[in-house]
Amino acid sequence: MLDILEFEAVFHAPTDDEDEGCLLEYTDGLVSGINENRHILGGRTFFERLLELLQIKWRNIYPPSSKEQLRELHKRIASAPISLHYKHCILFYMLKDLSQLHHGPEDLATAFASNVHLEKRFWTFIEGLWELDHLQFETAVGNLTHPSIIPTFPDEIMSTLLNRRHYGAPVHESDVLPLAYYNCAHPPLAKDDVKTEFIRYMAERNVTETFFWIRARPEHEQKALLEILLDEILERSPSGGSDQEGVYSREEKAMEFVGLPLDDAEERWVDAFLTEGPGRNLRGGPDTAILRRIAMGRLQPVAADVTTKGRKHGQVNWDLLKDGLKRGLGPRKDDESPFVA
Repeated sequence: MLDILEFEAVFHAPTDDEDEGCLLEYTDGLVSGINENRHILGGRTFFERLLELLQIKWRNIYPPSSKEQLRELHKRIASAPISLHYKHCILFYMLKDLSQLHHGPEDLATAFASNVHLEKRFWTFIEGLWELDHLQFETAVGNLTHPSIIPTFPDEIMSTLLNRRHYGAPVHESDVLPLAYYNCAHPPLAKDDVKTEFIRYMAERNVTETFFWIRARPEHEQKALLEILLDEILERSPSGGSDQEGVYSREEKAMEFVGLPLDDAEERWVDAFLTEGPGRNLRGGPDTAILRRIAMGRLQPVAADVTTKGRKHGQVNWDLLKDGLKRGLGPRKDDESPFVA
């Protein structure tokens, strides 16, 4: 088996002209490409996250811009107090970098993995990280959702998938990569920013599914997540009626939310958020609260409301509707029960 402690054994590439081959190195173009991807990915590649996880100091020498830096990085990897298969993984990743420069009969990284008998699950995981770092998102998800892999950096991977449209990557309206990764890898979404982005992504696809996903989260998270959903529906959604083909409009989302089967606690949270909390400043926030009350048969609070005015639609506004409710309810408008029998 190949001795990874020997620099020349690891970073040796056979050539047609020389029996002894040549030593590999990172070219200026390769270094520039890695640095550009790092910037696109928010300042850190997944390979650098892996080095940090394994407590290998990499700053200022990855990507190595000289032969000396490459040797120093190899020395730190070889001498690190970690399991041998982790060292194999790191070197395999680096050889994938360098394989782009070598056009021999056999891929350098593949040959290395075979020589050191790298386990398929580690091989597949490193392939996925390398593809993420090179913005090859579809193939990356295919590797990172393999059932043999124990998810590593799951929230960070999810964040990258959710935000890749900001990286200049083409993203179709029916983008399924974040959802595919979520369903296969089950990332915990422990960080608030990842939860927020995932809710926004889900709400663009289906408000009802997003609501039931929120309900399945730990109870202490649910109120804040419902508020994020409402913010996404009312403030961030594209406006325009449902006559626009292919557009899941703001109006459609709001009406879908109005009909959701909220429990008593959720009802109180939503109503308070839209009428007393920050939600009252969202576009149509108080209007949504009134529509929800009407949809649920809570007509007395609607008739008694004196704050919500709203704009006229077809010569009708909330004042006219509330007057009509008062006349229709008659003496029942003062009933203590919020529901009309």
